[in-house]
Amino acid sequence: MNNKNKGRPLIVRGAKENNLRNIDVEIPRERLVVVTGVSGSGKSTLAHDIICREGQRRFVESLSPYARQYLGRMDRPQVETVEGLSPTIAIDQKTISRNPRSTVGTITEILDLLRLLYARLGTPHCPECGELIEGRSREQIVLHAWHHHSAKDVTICAPIVLERKGEYRKELEDLREQGFQRVRIDGEILRLSEEIVLARYERHTIEIVLDRVKLVDGKRGRFAEAVEKALSLGNGLVNLVIGDEATLFSSRLGCTSCSVTIPELEPRLFSFNSPFGACEECEGIGIKLNVDPNLVIPNEKKSIADGAIEPWAKTTTLYYAQTLGSLAKHYDFSLEEKWS
Repeated sequence: MNNKNKGRPLIVRGAKENNLRNIDVEIPRERLVVVTGVSGSGKSTLAHDIICREGQRRFVESLSPYARQYLGRMDRPQVETVEGLSPTIAIDQKTISRNPRSTVGTITEILDLLRLLYARLGTPHCPECGELIEGRSREQIVLHAWHHHSAKDVTICAPIVLERKGEYRKELEDLREQGFQRVRIDGEILRLSEEIVLARYERHTIEIVLDRVKLVDGKRGRFAEAVEKALSLGNGLVNLVIGDEATLFSSRLGCTSCSVTIPELEPRLFSFNSPFGACEECEGIGIKLNVDPNLVIPNEKKSIADGAIEPWAKTTTLYYAQTLGSLAKHYDFSLEEKWS
């Protein structure tokens, strides 16, 4: 809420949109206001077509000409004046979805606005120590690598695509024309001289392999140059690969104390429905399905033949019995022996 509008009521005068006939309305602030009336009385027109649209129009007009060209022009509603109005959002009433990924935020579409808000105005902090995360310079990245990976072989990569769908034929061809020899795609190093075919509808991470350096005396300058070039090509990102482990560094966001580095803040980082931002444990669902051994084997005094494995105990199919018989023969155990 704008401070200049704090405490002032929202005043609509001379509303003539659709079936409204030159009405005046005064709505108090900091209150939950419900617009009611018979069908066709103009409830939605007042709330959406006048108040919400005018608030959105004013917000769009406050942006720069560059930003406005992507949002399109919004016409002013048919109303004489609207006073005390701040930028507004509309929450649609929708049918509740049974999808486990649906939340109040997704149903009302507030989630899209929150993602944008966090990505543009959020201040990142380290999940380990809570300190403010800031970008690392080239020198800091080099010092960190020398301190933690001295005498090891390090592959320096410049990320150009991070977890995005597409075939990226043009990008790969451009890299060939620029003289690069190798790329690291989804963790695998490939030669650009070979034909590379990527699944169009799968997410890929593509990195330019710039150099492989052993962190020993005499190689520091070469390593620093490779890191600087990677930061330039990778839009502020560099990936250092040691064996099967990779550490992503950013010249913008990183914790120097805990060696935690995060990518640049963007809306998809705050989406539970995107692999890029979803929890790795529950994949964004919020719950995990696990097998409870006590439910599978509720009575350990029973043998397998007597139905110790509860889910299979009452089945009439021979498949499980034959499978267990084959396992018993192969691993040399008895189906008559107590599970305990």
